[in-house]
Amino acid sequence: MSRTALPAAGLAAVLLVAGCSSGQPGDLTVAAEKVLVPKVQQVRDVAATGNYTRLKTVVRQLEALVRRELADGQVSQARANAILDAADTLLTDAQPTSSPTPTPTQSSASPTPSPTPSSTPSSTPTPTPTPSASSSSPSPGTTVTIGGTGH
Repeated sequence: MSRTALPAAGLAAVLLVAGCSSGQPGDLTVAAEKVLVPKVQQVRDVAATGNYTRLKTVVRQLEALVRRELADGQVSQARANAILDAADTLLTDAQPTSSPTPTPTQSSASPTPSPTPSSTPSSTPTPTPTPSASSSSPSPGTTVTIGGTGH
């Protein structure tokens, strides 16, 4: 929810509370007030959090409750309409605005350089022979020279 939507959402929530307790005889029974006021308070609390998904859920619950109370004769049609209208206004005001998606800019087509063949042929490395344990070549020895003769 944007910061500018918060005051509007708060105003709509206040209207919801006012819609439940109009003081007009016959608009709302005491029994209906006992069920609707807590639900309206829940709507106000959720609206203050800025969680639009959750707000949408609790507003739908309030709307269902208002319709049930209307069907039971606990709320007048005028009062039910006022509450439902305030609930719709709250959702409209609190709806998150989508930020514009940046459009990719068209880049000029520049040719991709292709590899140029080299004029000198590349040499393939020759494997280095590895000595084996059964080699017949003599193992290096140490020669000690004493007085000019090798022994």
